[in-house]
Amino acid sequence: MQESQSRHASWQELLASPAAAPHVVQICDNDEFLVTGVAFFAAEGLRAGAAVLLTGTQEHVRAVQRALDAAGADAAGAARRGQLVISDAGQIAAALLAAPRIDALRFDAFFDGAVDQARAAGRFTGLRWWAEIAPLMRDQGRAREALRLEELADLAVRRHGVRLLCSYRLDRFDPAAYGGFLEDICCRHSHVIPAEDYVRHRLAVNRAIAEVLGEIRGPLLQSLLSWKGLGCDLPSSQALLFWVRETVPERFEEVLSLVKAHQLRQSA
Repeated sequence: MQESQSRHASWQELLASPAAAPHVVQICDNDEFLVTGVAFFAAEGLRAGAAVLLTGTQEHVRAVQRALDAAGADAAGAARRGQLVISDAGQIAAALLAAPRIDALRFDAFFDGAVDQARAAGRFTGLRWWAEIAPLMRDQGRAREALRLEELADLAVRRHGVRLLCSYRLDRFDPAAYGGFLEDICCRHSHVIPAEDYVRHRLAVNRAIAEVLGEIRGPLLQSLLSWKGLGCDLPSSQALLFWVRETVPERFEEVLSLVKAHQLRQSA
């Protein structure tokens, strides 16, 4: 299971890393966490002298700008000097969806042009991009196109050396998402942020597994140790949930339900 275990103790540590995570997905169940994560990602880039692109819905972009100002990052000043570039995810999604299928050449032209403009002839050190284009497509019922876009984006960020953050509003306590869109989207990113508080999530998962499966030993332990994971970097607690679904599918919904219950009690 080592391939799936995160080397980061928190999402803040992950997003602060200069180049360790090229393509990150943040799984959110509320807008507050989405905005907090994106603002942290952007503020860290601005303070490091990187160019920052924010491509989201108008509502989310405005909320991120307010959070940047509250953190002392001065979004308006960064925009005036060309370090912060804002664009509308809805307009870009509509343009990319104009063809029956997401066209790789059209996407590369869009991505390359945005990167070239943001880098502004080398005035800034590095580039961070938060993009809500694929999540918006998914929310519009275009999940296949969203996954295709993530595949193309993964190639592009590696080609350009860009750090890209995507934020999806998904219910991580929905058992149908495992083996479905949640797993698909994790596999198309290098790193996954599945929870706002890694420690609380780990405690809830460990407790639920202990209550349902008992001590992991014998064949279960052998399965866990040999499990290959999803091929992305994610906290061990989330990796355990994917492992339970694959290894003990008949008990998975019970485990996931208990994880949710324990997390709700922690929040009370």
